[in-house]
Amino acid sequence: MILEFLNMGGYALYVWLSYAFAALSLTSLYYVSVKNLNSIKNIEHLYRSEKVKEASASAQVSKF
Repeated sequence: MILEFLNMGGYALYVWLSYAFAALSLTSLYYVSVKNLNSIKNIEHLYRSEKVKEASASAQVSKF
């Protein structure tokens, strides 16, 4: 019975390859999305640190 299910009436190759392709596509999409999100967070962090540096530099200039 299990072998009949896994064989799927002779269409097992197409069905299991489709499942594998879908799983691989979703996994790669997840990793690419996480990578892009981390790079965006890194850019936001750099932008904020530059704003802090600019603010502290302008505060020092205004003291004189």
